[in-house]
Amino acid sequence: MDKKHIDLLKRLWPALGDAEYTSGHWLGRADKFIGTSTHDRDIYPVMDPYRGKGLRLYDLEGNEYLDVTAGVAVKALGTRNPDLVAFEREISEVVEEYSGQDFDYVTQTILAERLASIVPNRGTQKQAFFTTSGARAIEIAIKSAMDIKRRHRFVGFRPAFHGRTGFALTMTASKATHREYFPTAFPVVRVPYAYCYRCPYHLTPEECKGEAYCAEQIRVALSEEGTDIAGILFESICGEGGILVPPASFARSLRKIADDYGAVLIADEVQAGMGRSGKWWAYEHSGVVADTVCMAKALGAGWPMGATVGDAPMFTAGGRNSETFSAEPRMALLSLFVLRYIEEHNLIENAKTVGEYMLGRLKEMVDKYECVGDARGLGLMMGIEIVTDKKSKKQDPEKREAIVNNAVNKQRLLILGSGKSTIRVLPPLVITMEEAEEAMNKLDKAIQAVC
Repeated sequence: MDKKHIDLLKRLWPALGDAEYTSGHWLGRADKFIGTSTHDRDIYPVMDPYRGKGLRLYDLEGNEYLDVTAGVAVKALGTRNPDLVAFEREISEVVEEYSGQDFDYVTQTILAERLASIVPNRGTQKQAFFTTSGARAIEIAIKSAMDIKRRHRFVGFRPAFHGRTGFALTMTASKATHREYFPTAFPVVRVPYAYCYRCPYHLTPEECKGEAYCAEQIRVALSEEGTDIAGILFESICGEGGILVPPASFARSLRKIADDYGAVLIADEVQAGMGRSGKWWAYEHSGVVADTVCMAKALGAGWPMGATVGDAPMFTAGGRNSETFSAEPRMALLSLFVLRYIEEHNLIENAKTVGEYMLGRLKEMVDKYECVGDARGLGLMMGIEIVTDKKSKKQDPEKREAIVNNAVNKQRLLILGSGKSTIRVLPPLVITMEEAEEAMNKLDKAIQAVC
């Protein structure tokens, strides 16, 4: 941080004084003043908010890092993309806020039309409802299904992560700490997610014989717990639960079950969507069409933005749901810019091509190291699962943390964990093949150092 940046902070907070600008100093202050966080302050440094470009980020000490987190899939175009920065300046005079649920404006309508055009449909008119986060997009989808179907029972999975707000938390089941002592809002018929590496039914994908056995268990559960379901909510790729990529038969089975029971099929594309998987939406790899699609993260170009796209009408009447912030004029323009940029720069194809290379390297690590049990992914959403040994497949969260620690602090590779013992790789969609090779080399060195 330069002196001018520090002077700005002092102007905004005169009591700041002559503080040290080191990671150690600010980690201590953050621990004292910031509420509960997922941040592991024993591993990650304090990042410099004034530096960074593309996949290169810096901490307060000036160390450079290669970023393969993309802000947990938020920064699809990388940090401070020059074209995006120029566009932000171009729209600086656009009005900041209109209540999009009370007033209409052109940019919001265009964005709704744009999203409707890239979400597949089954001959239905699609509508978009805008919000500020992935969890809230999930809330909207759930409320819409309840309202239209006049039911309130849902099918969900374990593991699953859909957010930490009320309805979204009810559908979440990946870590006990997310849910303990918080009441659930409605009944959920829950079955295991398609976790082929650890199939709870001890089957191989070949033994499913074209049908996802785990999905078909929903019918058994419904017969015992209640068939009056409003919807089935699933992650196209289970993200926070460990980067689990289900077989195509999984989504196909869900589509048939939803149709058979008159339920809404809701795809959570908050992390996997926006081209990350090598298609606009990860569920498209299965060849099915979801009724409702929830998106956020990359949609906002680094700002809090979410959307739910579903069959019209999404609610039975006005006032059934509303938001103060709903694709504000600048936000809508930024989202439109991101969508156009992805198309103009062939980033979906880049995700597919570079992702295939990176996944190939990760699979090489499975063969190379006893502690790497599995590698899986689609496009630029990948993960490796760390185990004590390949025979037992016992999850090893301590070893996973040691690898992440080495990657961050020795190799200068910003990377994140996922699930109980998975390391996830979520680079910006603009990653080049050279950067991908550099990232895989750094991760390989981190694993070698620990394993």
